[in-house]
Amino acid sequence: MNASPEKMLATFKTATEARVADLSAAGDSLMSAAEHLTALNLNTTRALLDDGIALSQALLAARDPKALVELQLGTVTPALQKSFAYAKTVGSVASQTQAELLKLVEAGMSQWLQGVIVTLEGLNRNAPMGSDFAVTALKTAVVNASSAYEGATQLVRQVSEVAQANVDQAAAATVDAVSKGTTATVSLFKTAA
Repeated sequence: MNASPEKMLATFKTATEARVADLSAAGDSLMSAAEHLTALNLNTTRALLDDGIALSQALLAARDPKALVELQLGTVTPALQKSFAYAKTVGSVASQTQAELLKLVEAGMSQWLQGVIVTLEGLNRNAPMGSDFAVTALKTAVVNASSAYEGATQLVRQVSEVAQANVDQAAAATVDAVSKGTTATVSLFKTAA
């Protein structure tokens, strides 16, 4: 294959610029996720402080042990619901960032495979007689590897989506069960007194 130094340098420059753009996009994606998580943590901390102050005031205003127990039990379900919402938001930010990074990796992999195919075609044009079979075999191997990679990433996506749905259902069921349990306990205290 006859490749001039200018062509090789231009190819290298193009590939390097593409990788720099990919790294920049990945950095932007990670920075965006960090900003979202920082804002979420600040808002959650502010809400926890506000809830803590309100609970302290309510505890100081409670006049009998029954009211104190009811107040404490009444905070369990909202705290669990807020924890679930926080974890779900963190998971959402993480999965969105993962999806963006996976797209970048897939795009880079696709460009790399296209480069390999173009290189193989160039080899095929300049290859000696009788080497067509070897170049065709290499092209087939690249196409098969690309297909296997796409199948694997699709399977990982499906498994991740199913797992997330199962976690969401389990967490919702737990919040519901705790809510019912606390409601029953509060009712028991009210009827006991």
